[in-house]
Amino acid sequence: MTAADEHELELQEAADALGVHYQTAYRWVRNGRLPATLLNGRYVVARSDVELVDARRRTPVAPTPPSRSRIERQAERMYTALVDGDEPTVRAIARRLVEEGATLVDLIQTVLVPPLRQIGQAWHEGKLTIWVEHRASAIVERTLGELSPNPRGRRRGTAVVAAVSGDYHSLPTTMATVALRESNWHVHHLGADMPGDEIVSFCAEHPVDVVVLSLTNPDVADLAAGTAHELRERGIAAIVGGPGRRLDELADEAADAVRGSGARRSTVD
Repeated sequence: MTAADEHELELQEAADALGVHYQTAYRWVRNGRLPATLLNGRYVVARSDVELVDARRRTPVAPTPPSRSRIERQAERMYTALVDGDEPTVRAIARRLVEEGATLVDLIQTVLVPPLRQIGQAWHEGKLTIWVEHRASAIVERTLGELSPNPRGRRRGTAVVAAVSGDYHSLPTTMATVALRESNWHVHHLGADMPGDEIVSFCAEHPVDVVVLSLTNPDVADLAAGTAHELRERGIAAIVGGPGRRLDELADEAADAVRGSGARRSTVD
């Protein structure tokens, strides 16, 4: 070996130590990733720099979350894909953003909910048929089910998510479930159109800290409120959905309710 001293490696030796091809190591030298010195017409690399580069390669680096503008731009693409019923594109957009570091709550609130609202408004105005809205909701629900996280480590608590009888929209309950699981809650997802007494019965048979009741149908608001009251009477915190609150507040509101600060109205739709 021709190098300045025993603490330096020729570039081929550095490449071998890093387990890469010589041309890869050379490219890293050229772009500054691997510091090197040109000595007698050959590159030499300090052993300490080789070890540092190797350590960086072996240490997982969390992805930089996509910018707010990038996330918002995807909502336009998502709207087109949902209207067209293009499920592969919907899943690809969602998965790519999550892989880039976007949270699932951000995905829901910024990329999925705005297009769904647009589609719902277009249906009310007679510009789209009802099956377009139903198909879009079903696609989103399947996509979120595929991405739903599995909490690891110590849980913040155990939650039940449901909608009472007469509230047939299951997608909001799925969104709430995903948000809570992403915040490391264990969640029993009971879905939509659940009789209030059955929700109470479930909680009597299982250890539950808080119940989140999605509410999208104002006609069943009294039933939801009555169910929540009965749960609280049994010592179980309960949150009833309502307008004006954000999904990203739900996990903290659930924790507040469990701590006994009083159940507050939160939105899960």
